Amino acid sequence: MGRDKALIEVQGRSMLDHALDRLDRHCTELLVIGQTEKYGHVGPFVIADEWPGKGPLGGITTAMRYASNDRLLVIACDMPALTGRLFDSLKARLGTATDAVVPRHDGLVEPLAAAYHRSAQPAFRRCVELDVLKMSDALSQVRTNFMEVIPGRDGWPADLFRNINAPGDL
Repeated sequence: MGRDKALIEVQGRSMLDHALDRLDRHCTELLVIGQTEKYGHVGPFVIADEWPGKGPLGGITTAMRYASNDRLLVIACDMPALTGRLFDSLKARLGTATDAVVPRHDGLVEPLAAAYHRSAQPAFRRCVELDVLKMSDALSQVRTNFMEVIPGRDGWPADLFRNINAPGDL
């Protein structure tokens, strides 16, 4: 995109604001992990990433440290078609014997539209410390439940996991 996707405006509001709106009614607490000077305008719940440059895994590990809840919904702000139904399904499947619930479709996993339990934090932290940053590698270290979702079927939007990567995707 050539610039920070979180701050790109869509319909007069940033993609980050839209993502927070989607999550708000499904969570008791919202956290944004990133640079406080860039995202601090959205509220006091912006926390500096403890692992800058370590990708999504570093951000998720940071969130697990600071969240007041053991169960976390994690989404990327550049996935505008994620739905409340998806969030409710993820939360319902995250039990005491599961560290992560991650949607899977067409052989792809969506770890940035998933639910995590704080119990995954030690394994995720070890991965970050060892520079094992691929989410699929980290998920193999915890009790992960893959939730099969077929976009365009069973009432799921066809573009459920659409990702904004270029200006033309807006």
